[in-house]
Amino acid sequence: MTETLISVQRLTEFCTRCLERLGLAHRDAVLTSEAIVAANLRGVDSHGVIRLKTYVDRLRAGSIKPHGEPAVIKEETAFALLDGEAGLGQVLSAKAMRLAIEKARAMTVAVVGVRNSSHFGAAAFYGLMAVEEGMIGLVATNAGPTMAPWGGSLQLLGNNPLCVTVPAGRERPVVLDMATGAVSLGKIMVAMMEGKRIPLTWGFDGQWLPADDPKAVIDGGAIQPLGGYKGYGLSMILDVLTGVLMGSNYSTLVHSLHRSLDQPQGVGHIFAALRIESFIPLDEFKHRMDMLISLLKDCPRAPGTERVYVPGEIEAEIEIERRHAGIPINARLEAVLNELARELDVAPLFA
Repeated sequence: MTETLISVQRLTEFCTRCLERLGLAHRDAVLTSEAIVAANLRGVDSHGVIRLKTYVDRLRAGSIKPHGEPAVIKEETAFALLDGEAGLGQVLSAKAMRLAIEKARAMTVAVVGVRNSSHFGAAAFYGLMAVEEGMIGLVATNAGPTMAPWGGSLQLLGNNPLCVTVPAGRERPVVLDMATGAVSLGKIMVAMMEGKRIPLTWGFDGQWLPADDPKAVIDGGAIQPLGGYKGYGLSMILDVLTGVLMGSNYSTLVHSLHRSLDQPQGVGHIFAALRIESFIPLDEFKHRMDMLISLLKDCPRAPGTERVYVPGEIEAEIEIERRHAGIPINARLEAVLNELARELDVAPLFA
């Protein structure tokens, strides 16, 4: 399928125009657009501009509100619980992580939870905010059900992601941003949009058999949990931390991002920041991280392996390339974005 390369600036400005048209304040539209495009930049196209139309549809339907300020339910020196009141997940999450970082400066560790939010895109965007401040970041969220409990045949759990970000010195930050399923639903959606088959290890069809047709997984099937019962267990615990604990929706109470567009999702998030210098000097920590990263990357390679990576390294290299060359947009997504521009009466991304 043919692709068009679009600069980061043009793509960000287009997303901003669309979101402002739907009532977002300029600063919130820019922040959300930066979070969306950051996913594309890192090669995580499943969580990038492919999601813009769904956000727009939900804003139009009223299930996402254009306001940008969460309500503070509880707050202590190292903790806060915010009510997103159905706001955009990107706006609420950035504010929650900034608050966690601010509190961690004084208290070493801080946790901020968010209830009644919506899809926040790629978790690494928020985790890297902590890295920029010399801290370790932790981010998790729940999502609408796309996985069954291990041994079951009904979607009861979301493909709930976990992200941990760690600064380094001369090496790039370590960014573990992983779903608890074998793959994110977004990657299956991308494969369907591009007319590609998927590995049989990614999902089940409606008969609960491994499927290589992405449409069969999306329409009545389910994502396979990562590592079988282990991925199931991890997804459940993340639903506890982000949904049950936060007083937000959980399991089947979380509405799908792509269905029931008039219903707020009720997603829950958790953000934590850990101040490294409370333990050891930051420079010493970064040096020790460099040593660990070098040790892992210098590991003798297994047959058929060209290189050993650490988490986030591939995405960081893709970001360098795409900042220079542009972000690839396939023909089908181009058509979707052109139609979106027409509907919203904004300047199109493509001539």
